[in-house]
Amino acid sequence: MKKRALLIFLSFATISGAVSCAPPSDKESGPGNLLPESLSWGVRATQGATYVMDLALLRIWEEQLGIKCFATQVASSVAAFPRLKSGRLDIWKSGIRDAYLANRGLDEYRGTDFDIRLLFKTEDVHLAFTVLPDSGIERMEDLAGRTITFTSKRAVTMTEVGEALLEFYGLADKVSNIPNLPMREKHAALIEGRVDASLEGLPNLDTVWTDRRDAFPLEISEEAADYVGSKYPWFWGEVAPRDWRMYKENYHGVGPGLDYPLYAVATRVATFVDADADEHLIYTLLETMYENFDSLLRIHPFFRDYAVHKIGSAAVAVPYHSGTVKYLKEVGVWSDGMEANQQKLLAELGKSR
Repeated sequence: MKKRALLIFLSFATISGAVSCAPPSDKESGPGNLLPESLSWGVRATQGATYVMDLALLRIWEEQLGIKCFATQVASSVAAFPRLKSGRLDIWKSGIRDAYLANRGLDEYRGTDFDIRLLFKTEDVHLAFTVLPDSGIERMEDLAGRTITFTSKRAVTMTEVGEALLEFYGLADKVSNIPNLPMREKHAALIEGRVDASLEGLPNLDTVWTDRRDAFPLEISEEAADYVGSKYPWFWGEVAPRDWRMYKENYHGVGPGLDYPLYAVATRVATFVDADADEHLIYTLLETMYENFDSLLRIHPFFRDYAVHKIGSAAVAVPYHSGTVKYLKEVGVWSDGMEANQQKLLAELGKSR
Protein backbone atom coordinates (compact mmCIF):
# COMPACT_ATOMS: atom_id res chain seq x y z
CA MET A 1 0.00 0.00 0.00
CA LYS A 2 2.87 2.39 0.84
CA LYS A 3 4.56 1.69 -2.50
CA ARG A 4 1.30 2.29 -4.38
CA ALA A 5 0.73 5.58 -2.56
CA LEU A 6 4.27 6.70 -3.42
CA LEU A 7 3.76 5.88 -7.11
CA ILE A 8 0.52 7.86 -7.20
CA PHE A 9 2.25 10.82 -5.57
CA LEU A 10 5.14 10.74 -8.02
CA SER A 11 2.92 10.38 -11.08
CA PHE A 12 0.93 13.46 -10.10
CA ALA A 13 3.90 15.54 -9.00
CA THR A 14 4.35 17.43 -12.28
CA ILE A 15 0.65 18.32 -12.34
CA SER A 16 0.06 19.11 -8.70
CA GLY A 17 3.31 20.94 -8.01
CA ALA A 18 1.51 24.27 -8.12
CA VAL A 19 -1.51 22.98 -6.23
CA SER A 20 -1.23 23.37 -2.47
CA CYS A 21 -2.33 20.67 -0.06
CA ALA A 22 -2.55 22.69 3.14
CA PRO A 23 -5.96 23.88 4.38
CA PRO A 24 -7.04 27.13 2.68
CA SER A 25 -7.09 30.40 4.55
CA ASP A 26 -10.31 32.39 4.88
CA LYS A 27 -11.29 34.07 1.62
CA GLU A 28 -10.40 37.70 1.47
CA SER A 29 -10.17 40.13 -1.43
CA GLY A 30 -7.27 42.53 -1.48
CA PRO A 31 -7.66 46.22 -2.42
CA GLY A 32 -8.91 46.49 -6.00
CA ASN A 33 -8.86 42.75 -6.45
CA LEU A 34 -12.21 41.24 -7.49
CA LEU A 35 -10.97 37.66 -7.15
CA PRO A 36 -10.54 35.74 -3.89
CA GLU A 37 -7.13 34.85 -2.56
CA SER A 38 -7.92 31.14 -2.44
CA LEU A 39 -10.18 28.54 -4.02
CA SER A 40 -10.91 24.99 -2.86
CA TRP A 41 -12.09 22.08 -5.01
CA GLY A 42 -13.43 18.93 -3.40
CA VAL A 43 -11.89 15.80 -4.87
CA ARG A 44 -12.07 12.06 -4.53
CA ALA A 45 -8.42 11.07 -4.74
CA THR A 46 -9.22 7.52 -5.84
CA GLN A 47 -10.74 8.52 -9.17
CA GLY A 48 -7.71 8.17 -11.41
CA ALA A 49 -7.93 10.25 -14.58
CA THR A 50 -10.59 12.47 -13.02
CA TYR A 51 -8.25 13.35 -10.17
CA VAL A 52 -5.41 14.16 -12.58
CA MET A 53 -7.72 16.45 -14.55
CA ASP A 54 -8.96 18.21 -11.41
CA LEU A 55 -5.39 18.98 -10.37
CA ALA A 56 -4.44 20.18 -13.86
CA LEU A 57 -7.32 22.64 -13.93
CA LEU A 58 -6.46 23.94 -10.47
CA ARG A 59 -2.88 24.50 -11.59
CA ILE A 60 -4.04 26.55 -14.58
CA TRP A 61 -6.20 28.75 -12.37
CA GLU A 62 -3.45 29.21 -9.81
CA GLU A 63 -0.80 30.10 -12.39
CA GLN A 64 -2.97 32.36 -14.53
CA LEU A 65 -5.07 34.11 -11.88
CA GLY A 66 -2.78 34.14 -8.86
CA ILE A 67 -5.44 32.41 -6.75
CA LYS A 68 -4.09 29.89 -4.26
CA CYS A 69 -5.89 26.67 -5.22
CA PHE A 70 -6.46 23.75 -2.88
CA ALA A 71 -7.54 20.17 -3.58
CA THR A 72 -9.57 19.03 -0.57
CA GLN A 73 -10.57 15.40 -0.20
CA VAL A 74 -14.30 15.01 0.43
CA ALA A 75 -16.05 11.66 0.66
CA SER A 76 -19.44 12.42 -0.90
CA SER A 77 -21.96 15.04 -1.98
CA VAL A 78 -23.70 14.70 1.39
CA ALA A 79 -20.49 15.99 2.95
CA ALA A 80 -19.65 18.45 0.15
CA PHE A 81 -22.88 20.46 -0.17
CA PRO A 82 -22.82 21.84 3.41
CA ARG A 83 -19.26 22.98 2.74
CA LEU A 84 -20.34 24.72 -0.47
CA LYS A 85 -23.10 26.51 1.43
CA SER A 86 -20.79 27.63 4.25
CA GLY A 87 -17.98 28.73 1.91
CA ARG A 88 -15.51 26.11 3.15
CA LEU A 89 -15.58 24.56 -0.33
CA ASP A 90 -15.91 26.37 -3.65
CA ILE A 91 -16.36 23.63 -6.27
CA TRP A 92 -17.56 20.03 -6.16
CA LYS A 93 -17.90 17.44 -8.92
CA SER A 94 -20.54 14.69 -8.79
CA GLY A 95 -23.43 13.13 -10.62
CA ILE A 96 -26.25 15.58 -11.27
CA ARG A 97 -28.61 13.37 -9.25
CA ASP A 98 -27.10 14.63 -6.00
CA ALA A 99 -27.58 18.32 -6.82
CA TYR A 100 -31.13 17.74 -8.07
CA LEU A 101 -32.14 16.04 -4.82
CA ALA A 102 -30.24 18.50 -2.61
CA ASN A 103 -31.98 21.50 -4.18
CA ARG A 104 -35.35 19.94 -3.42
CA GLY A 105 -34.58 18.51 0.01
CA LEU A 106 -35.39 14.95 -1.11
CA ASP A 107 -34.17 11.49 -0.03
CA GLU A 108 -30.84 11.72 1.80
CA TYR A 109 -31.10 15.56 1.73
CA ARG A 110 -34.48 15.72 3.47
CA GLY A 111 -34.62 18.59 5.95
CA THR A 112 -31.73 20.49 4.32
CA ASP A 113 -31.81 23.85 2.52
CA PHE A 114 -29.30 23.91 -0.34
CA ASP A 115 -29.22 26.10 -3.44
CA ILE A 116 -26.76 24.39 -5.79
CA ARG A 117 -25.87 25.64 -9.27
CA LEU A 118 -24.14 23.96 -12.17
CA LEU A 119 -20.71 25.38 -13.07
CA PHE A 120 -20.06 23.22 -16.14
CA LYS A 121 -20.91 19.75 -17.38
CA THR A 122 -17.89 17.42 -17.52
CA GLU A 123 -19.24 14.15 -18.91
CA ASP A 124 -22.36 12.31 -20.00
CA VAL A 125 -22.20 8.71 -18.75
CA HIS A 126 -24.02 6.18 -20.92
CA LEU A 127 -25.24 2.98 -19.26
CA ALA A 128 -26.34 -0.40 -20.57
CA PHE A 129 -26.49 -4.06 -19.64
CA THR A 130 -23.40 -5.75 -21.05
CA VAL A 131 -23.33 -9.39 -22.19
CA LEU A 132 -21.15 -11.92 -24.01
CA PRO A 133 -22.13 -13.53 -27.33
CA ASP A 134 -22.00 -17.08 -25.96
CA SER A 135 -24.71 -16.17 -23.42
CA GLY A 136 -27.30 -16.26 -26.19
CA ILE A 137 -28.63 -12.88 -25.04
CA GLU A 138 -29.32 -10.44 -27.87
CA ARG A 139 -31.97 -8.08 -26.44
CA MET A 140 -33.29 -6.95 -23.09
CA GLU A 141 -36.16 -9.44 -23.14
CA ASP A 142 -33.64 -12.29 -23.27
CA LEU A 143 -32.59 -11.51 -19.68
CA ALA A 144 -35.66 -13.37 -18.38
CA GLY A 145 -34.58 -16.29 -16.21
CA ARG A 146 -30.96 -15.11 -16.12
CA THR A 147 -28.56 -14.10 -13.36
CA ILE A 148 -27.46 -10.48 -13.56
CA THR A 149 -25.75 -7.81 -11.45
CA PHE A 150 -26.72 -4.15 -11.34
CA THR A 151 -27.34 -2.87 -7.81
CA SER A 152 -24.68 -0.78 -6.10
CA LYS A 153 -24.46 0.83 -2.67
CA ARG A 154 -21.87 3.32 -3.88
CA ALA A 155 -23.42 4.20 -7.25
CA VAL A 156 -27.11 4.63 -6.55
CA THR A 157 -27.70 5.67 -10.16
CA MET A 158 -26.81 2.14 -11.28
CA THR A 159 -29.51 0.68 -9.04
CA GLU A 160 -32.05 3.26 -10.20
CA VAL A 161 -31.55 2.78 -13.93
CA GLY A 162 -31.31 -1.01 -13.60
CA GLU A 163 -34.54 -1.32 -11.64
CA ALA A 164 -36.39 1.03 -14.00
CA LEU A 165 -35.27 -0.83 -17.12
CA LEU A 166 -36.23 -4.19 -15.64
CA GLU A 167 -39.64 -2.79 -14.71
CA PHE A 168 -40.23 -1.43 -18.21
CA TYR A 169 -39.35 -4.73 -19.88
CA GLY A 170 -41.41 -6.75 -17.37
CA LEU A 171 -38.33 -8.44 -15.95
CA ALA A 172 -38.35 -7.23 -12.33
CA ASP A 173 -39.43 -10.64 -10.97
CA LYS A 174 -37.86 -12.71 -13.75
CA VAL A 175 -34.15 -12.22 -13.07
CA SER A 176 -31.82 -13.17 -10.24
CA ASN A 177 -29.61 -10.27 -9.13
CA ILE A 178 -26.26 -10.58 -7.34
CA PRO A 179 -26.08 -7.26 -5.47
CA ASN A 180 -23.29 -4.81 -4.72
CA LEU A 181 -20.38 -6.49 -6.46
CA PRO A 182 -17.23 -4.34 -6.67
CA MET A 183 -16.34 -3.48 -10.25
CA ARG A 184 -13.50 -5.99 -10.58
CA GLU A 185 -15.63 -8.76 -9.12
CA LYS A 186 -18.62 -8.13 -11.37
CA HIS A 187 -16.38 -8.02 -14.45
CA ALA A 188 -14.80 -11.31 -13.40
CA ALA A 189 -18.25 -12.80 -12.80
CA LEU A 190 -19.36 -11.80 -16.31
CA ILE A 191 -16.22 -13.13 -17.98
CA GLU A 192 -16.33 -16.40 -16.02
CA GLY A 193 -20.04 -16.92 -16.70
CA ARG A 194 -21.22 -16.56 -13.11
CA VAL A 195 -23.54 -13.78 -14.26
CA ASP A 196 -25.13 -13.41 -17.68
CA ALA A 197 -25.27 -9.61 -17.76
CA SER A 198 -23.75 -6.67 -15.91
CA LEU A 199 -25.03 -3.10 -15.93
CA GLU A 200 -22.10 -0.89 -16.90
CA GLY A 201 -21.10 2.67 -17.44
CA LEU A 202 -19.99 1.98 -20.98
CA PRO A 203 -16.46 3.47 -20.69
CA ASN A 204 -15.87 0.62 -18.20
CA LEU A 205 -16.05 -1.82 -21.11
CA ASP A 206 -12.32 -1.14 -21.40
CA THR A 207 -11.64 -3.47 -18.49
CA VAL A 208 -14.03 -6.17 -19.74
CA TRP A 209 -12.43 -6.04 -23.21
CA THR A 210 -9.06 -6.81 -21.66
CA ASP A 211 -10.29 -10.42 -21.37
CA ARG A 212 -13.30 -10.56 -23.70
CA ARG A 213 -13.13 -8.31 -26.74
CA ASP A 214 -16.53 -9.57 -27.88
CA ALA A 215 -18.51 -8.15 -24.92
CA PHE A 216 -21.26 -5.78 -26.09
CA PRO A 217 -24.07 -3.62 -24.65
CA LEU A 218 -27.76 -4.34 -25.12
CA GLU A 219 -29.68 -1.56 -26.84
CA ILE A 220 -32.92 -0.22 -25.42
CA SER A 221 -35.94 1.52 -26.93
CA GLU A 222 -36.68 5.22 -26.70
CA GLU A 223 -39.79 4.31 -24.73
CA ALA A 224 -37.65 2.47 -22.18
CA ALA A 225 -35.38 5.49 -21.74
CA ASP A 226 -38.42 7.77 -21.40
CA TYR A 227 -39.73 5.51 -18.64
CA VAL A 228 -36.42 5.74 -16.76
CA GLY A 229 -36.46 9.54 -17.12
CA SER A 230 -40.05 9.77 -15.91
CA LYS A 231 -39.03 8.07 -12.66
CA TYR A 232 -35.68 9.80 -12.27
CA PRO A 233 -35.28 13.21 -14.00
CA TRP A 234 -31.48 12.97 -14.03
CA PHE A 235 -31.64 10.27 -16.73
CA TRP A 236 -32.53 10.58 -20.41
CA GLY A 237 -32.11 8.51 -23.57
CA GLU A 238 -29.98 9.49 -26.54
CA VAL A 239 -27.76 8.31 -29.34
CA ALA A 240 -24.27 8.89 -27.95
CA PRO A 241 -22.75 11.73 -30.03
CA ARG A 242 -20.49 10.80 -32.92
CA ASP A 243 -17.37 12.15 -31.21
CA TRP A 244 -17.94 9.92 -28.15
CA ARG A 245 -14.65 8.31 -27.20
CA MET A 246 -16.07 4.76 -27.17
CA TYR A 247 -16.97 4.68 -30.88
CA LYS A 248 -14.56 2.76 -33.11
CA GLU A 249 -13.40 5.81 -35.04
CA ASN A 250 -12.46 7.62 -31.82
CA TYR A 251 -11.49 4.72 -29.57
CA HIS A 252 -7.94 4.19 -28.30
CA GLY A 253 -7.79 1.22 -25.95
CA VAL A 254 -7.62 -2.53 -25.63
CA GLY A 255 -10.99 -3.34 -27.20
CA PRO A 256 -12.74 -3.04 -30.54
CA GLY A 257 -14.77 0.08 -29.76
CA LEU A 258 -18.50 0.39 -30.36
CA ASP A 259 -20.45 0.93 -33.58
CA TYR A 260 -22.18 4.22 -34.27
CA PRO A 261 -25.02 4.90 -33.55
CA LEU A 262 -25.66 3.52 -30.06
CA TYR A 263 -28.83 4.48 -28.19
CA ALA A 264 -28.56 4.25 -24.40
CA VAL A 265 -29.68 5.75 -21.11
CA ALA A 266 -27.39 8.57 -19.97
CA THR A 267 -26.81 10.71 -16.91
CA ARG A 268 -24.51 13.65 -16.23
CA VAL A 269 -21.42 14.33 -14.17
CA ALA A 270 -20.80 18.03 -13.58
CA THR A 271 -19.08 20.58 -11.38
CA PHE A 272 -21.25 22.47 -8.91
CA VAL A 273 -21.05 25.66 -6.88
CA ASP A 274 -23.33 27.41 -4.41
CA ALA A 275 -25.85 29.83 -5.94
CA ASP A 276 -24.22 32.66 -3.94
CA ALA A 277 -20.78 32.09 -5.52
CA ASP A 278 -19.48 35.33 -7.02
CA GLU A 279 -20.57 35.76 -10.67
CA HIS A 280 -17.30 37.46 -11.66
CA LEU A 281 -15.28 34.60 -10.18
CA ILE A 282 -17.27 31.90 -12.00
CA TYR A 283 -17.07 33.80 -15.29
CA THR A 284 -13.31 34.31 -14.88
CA LEU A 285 -12.66 30.63 -14.05
CA LEU A 286 -14.38 29.57 -17.29
CA GLU A 287 -12.72 32.27 -19.35
CA THR A 288 -9.29 31.24 -18.06
CA MET A 289 -9.97 27.54 -18.60
CA TYR A 290 -10.75 28.05 -22.28
CA GLU A 291 -7.93 30.53 -22.87
CA ASN A 292 -5.61 27.68 -21.78
CA PHE A 293 -7.59 24.76 -23.17
CA ASP A 294 -4.83 23.53 -25.50
CA SER A 295 -2.54 23.13 -22.49
CA LEU A 296 -5.20 21.07 -20.70
CA LEU A 297 -5.64 18.80 -23.72
CA ARG A 298 -1.91 18.09 -23.70
CA ILE A 299 -2.18 16.94 -20.07
CA HIS A 300 -5.10 14.57 -20.67
CA PRO A 301 -7.12 13.84 -23.85
CA PHE A 302 -10.35 13.43 -21.85
CA PHE A 303 -10.42 17.22 -21.50
CA ARG A 304 -12.05 17.15 -24.93
CA ASP A 305 -15.25 16.30 -23.05
CA TYR A 306 -14.94 19.79 -21.49
CA ALA A 307 -14.99 21.57 -24.88
CA VAL A 308 -16.99 24.77 -24.59
CA HIS A 309 -19.72 23.64 -26.97
CA LYS A 310 -20.30 20.57 -24.75
CA ILE A 311 -20.57 22.10 -21.28
CA GLY A 312 -24.01 23.60 -21.84
CA SER A 313 -27.23 21.64 -22.30
CA ALA A 314 -30.96 22.30 -22.53
CA ALA A 315 -31.64 18.99 -20.76
CA VAL A 316 -29.92 19.51 -17.40
CA ALA A 317 -31.93 19.01 -14.20
CA VAL A 318 -30.07 21.68 -12.19
CA PRO A 319 -29.85 25.37 -13.17
CA TYR A 320 -26.58 26.92 -14.26
CA HIS A 321 -24.81 29.53 -12.18
CA SER A 322 -25.31 33.08 -13.47
CA GLY A 323 -21.55 33.37 -14.16
CA THR A 324 -21.71 30.32 -16.41
CA VAL A 325 -24.76 31.69 -18.22
CA LYS A 326 -22.95 35.00 -18.80
CA TYR A 327 -19.88 33.24 -20.23
CA LEU A 328 -21.83 30.89 -22.48
CA LYS A 329 -23.86 33.79 -23.85
CA GLU A 330 -20.71 35.74 -24.68
CA VAL A 331 -19.11 32.83 -26.57
CA GLY A 332 -22.33 32.07 -28.46
CA VAL A 333 -23.10 28.68 -26.87
CA TRP A 334 -26.17 29.63 -24.84
CA SER A 335 -29.30 28.72 -26.79
CA ASP A 336 -32.99 29.54 -26.56
CA GLY A 337 -33.59 25.99 -25.37
CA MET A 338 -31.04 26.40 -22.57
CA GLU A 339 -32.65 29.67 -21.52
CA ALA A 340 -36.12 28.11 -21.45
CA ASN A 341 -34.88 25.19 -19.36
CA GLN A 342 -32.98 27.54 -17.03
CA GLN A 343 -36.07 29.64 -16.34
CA LYS A 344 -38.20 26.52 -15.86
CA LEU A 345 -35.78 25.10 -13.27
CA LEU A 346 -35.46 28.41 -11.42
CA ALA A 347 -39.24 28.68 -11.24
CA GLU A 348 -39.54 25.11 -9.94
CA LEU A 349 -36.96 25.73 -7.24
CA GLY A 350 -38.66 28.97 -6.25
CA LYS A 351 -41.86 27.06 -5.69
CA SER A 352 -40.17 24.22 -3.78
CA ARG A 353 -38.17 26.37 -1.35
